[in-house]
Amino acid sequence: MTQPATGSRSELHVGWLMPAFFHPLPVDATEPDELADSIVDLARKVLADRSTDEQHFFAQMMLRQTARLIEAEAEYAGICFVEHEDEPTMATVLVNRVPSLAETVEEAAQATESLLKRRYAHDDVRTSALALHSTPAVTRLGSLEVTVPAELSPDGHPQTLLQGVIQTYVPLPGQGETMVFELNSPSPGAWDMYREMFSAILGTLDWATDEELAEQRELERIAGTPARPEPHEQASQSEPDAVGQELADAIRHRSSLILDAVGMRGPVREESDDLTSVTCPPCRTKGLTSGCRVLHHWEMVQLAPATLREMLAAARAHLIGNGFTEDAVAEGHAVFTGPGDSVSAQGYTASLTADTEQGRLVVDVATVCTRGTATSVAGDFG
Repeated sequence: MTQPATGSRSELHVGWLMPAFFHPLPVDATEPDELADSIVDLARKVLADRSTDEQHFFAQMMLRQTARLIEAEAEYAGICFVEHEDEPTMATVLVNRVPSLAETVEEAAQATESLLKRRYAHDDVRTSALALHSTPAVTRLGSLEVTVPAELSPDGHPQTLLQGVIQTYVPLPGQGETMVFELNSPSPGAWDMYREMFSAILGTLDWATDEELAEQRELERIAGTPARPEPHEQASQSEPDAVGQELADAIRHRSSLILDAVGMRGPVREESDDLTSVTCPPCRTKGLTSGCRVLHHWEMVQLAPATLREMLAAARAHLIGNGFTEDAVAEGHAVFTGPGDSVSAQGYTASLTADTEQGRLVVDVATVCTRGTATSVAGDFG
């Protein structure tokens, strides 16, 4: 149960995850040239194998649509083009804020459901609870008519296209605002796939108030958080997500590259062999607690300083030989990034620390942060 806002309103920072194959539209562009350049780059990227005429047509459509979204103060807009069962498909996800229809989230959800049922009498409208604080969310499942003007139509005549649409309204506690997530797609054959994907996006929704962020930062200050991040990242404060077997195997395979290079020079602490979903430090500092990485942490102990130096050098050479690049290096510490694959498109990281005082090698192998997008009124995310 959530409580109504009392006293002054506390700003709520909101974040969510987007699939890596979505291309964000530049709804945060502030200058016309910036907007045009971003759209042209997008057209060349998503239609790299198409003619310049097709790229130009796509850029015109996206430029007009993005300008409207900027005018409407959209918080996020993204578009994807994927093959499903050997057929090309596309979908768009939009996110915006609107005033809530009541003070508490429960009353706002009830009022929103009632309004949507009156306005879209033939659509499926229902309320369910999100995993985040059991927040009520109202979802409308229906269709949307999209008009293509004559100057942008391939045959020079105006066209009306019918697209499937899902809209989910999430009232924000204590804000007087409701987040609206919308998915639409003209690809009926991939509709079930996109519906599942949209549900997964909503499952990553996360938020924190200014007070919660300040409290988190104060706790870190009191705890004496070091300037350099600890090698072993803090696990997500929320219930960790189960790690799929395919992803677990992929991460452990990259850990094995390091183990093969350094050899069993000492015992591996059993209690430190941990594979879990974690929140990376930048996301945690911004108040996001849902897992954005999968991390394999392990430690080898009872190692002499000279042995540790040899192991670090051997691991470095072996990782670079297997496609990793060295991102950062310091005395007794190195960070590497590896290429992505079908399991983790964003790639992998490997962090190695030779702790000579404790005689241990600390290894963290993880997926790259998958926080695809995050927004806030203050613009802390992005």
